[in-house]
Amino acid sequence: MQTRSFALFASLVLVLGLSACGDDSSRSDAGSDSAVPDSGGDSGGHDAGPDGSGSCDPSGTEGTAANCNNGCDDDGDGFTDCDDFGCQDVGICSAMACTTPQLSEDVGDGCTNGCDDDGNGFVDCDDNACKGTATCPVENSNARCSDGIDNDSNGFTDCDDFACQMRQVCTGEGTNARCSDGIDNDLDGATDCADTDCDGEAIVVCAGGSPVSPLPTDIAAAVTTACSDGVDNDGEGHIDCGDFSCAEIPACFGVTRENNNAACSDGVDNDKDGLSDCEDTGCSGGAEGLVVCAGTTAVPFADAAARTAAVDVVCSDGMDNDSNGHIDCADFGCSRNADVSASVCPPPAEGTDATCSDGLDNDSNGFIDCADFGCSRNSAVTVCPTESTAEQCGNGLDDDGNGFADCADFSCKPATGLGSPACF
Repeated sequence: MQTRSFALFASLVLVLGLSACGDDSSRSDAGSDSAVPDSGGDSGGHDAGPDGSGSCDPSGTEGTAANCNNGCDDDGDGFTDCDDFGCQDVGICSAMACTTPQLSEDVGDGCTNGCDDDGNGFVDCDDNACKGTATCPVENSNARCSDGIDNDSNGFTDCDDFACQMRQVCTGEGTNARCSDGIDNDLDGATDCADTDCDGEAIVVCAGGSPVSPLPTDIAAAVTTACSDGVDNDGEGHIDCGDFSCAEIPACFGVTRENNNAACSDGVDNDKDGLSDCEDTGCSGGAEGLVVCAGTTAVPFADAAARTAAVDVVCSDGMDNDSNGHIDCADFGCSRNADVSASVCPPPAEGTDATCSDGLDNDSNGFIDCADFGCSRNSAVTVCPTESTAEQCGNGLDDDGNGFADCADFSCKPATGLGSPACF
């Protein structure tokens, strides 16, 4: 009895359903009307429901020119027309409707034309090829995460931008402004000078955990003085530009690493950390092939030829002189040393100025010239642009053209080891 009742009910539903699907003289399924192609629209062109009832056909798709321009959620997934992924490459919704498709988005006006020029699904500044260009700077260094500007125009400024959340300026109290605003910005229970984040070398509004009184009339000038006085003002072992809190001030821009024979014997504090030549840990660490320092003591050489002779000896003695697990030319201290003789450590097939600028994949590893680490990470190569100084790692640009800008570039923030202060 229950089975028969159900059958009768189902028949009734079927009859009602068929009558609802009957011919409607107001419909025109011929194909198109005067407005847009019409896969079931009414004479008005926009399909707020095929027959003006306000409903859509749940069995339809959202992937035709007509269905992507009818004001209807044809596939019933909650997204209408161009907001539906099914329409992203269709008709007026298509970002791929380019005049001339090209291999890379960053050619010509490709980063600003609203078009997915290379057809990879990413448009303009959302495409990695455009990120880090002058048109599409990134926002992920301490400097750009604290300048009050939405540098990458994504609607989020400074610490509200996800890319900034790991930068030092966004993880603690440690700026002069935050250390004097009376607010516990990082919600750690300590406010302003009572917070250890306010002990940094560049923090001039606090001294020894207490507010400075009176405050400097020119904070920027006071910071520059503190970061260039040769004194470890906060007593944590790092001086001036070698202290992360100083890294983003103009006085500390343009630093270069002090870790090779030339930089370790020129009498200049190249990385502006308050230590020059063999006093700098980058020089005194005993790296393989670095011969101008014996610990913190300078080792003089009569000329460049004498220095090269000393490097050649160290790089061919069969010993792991710096105990890092790599011997002689297997150590970058030798293989990427501008002073070593080619007869001792032959440069890699892609590792000289000539082979790094000839447009050829000399070592057949799939990377050409400066796109090859044998060139871009080789201190003996001078023809490849770099991205390693505090300024380069904080300017929002992809300075070395490898597709990664600022702190997204391993040259600025390596997976291991010390990176640019701009990224801490």
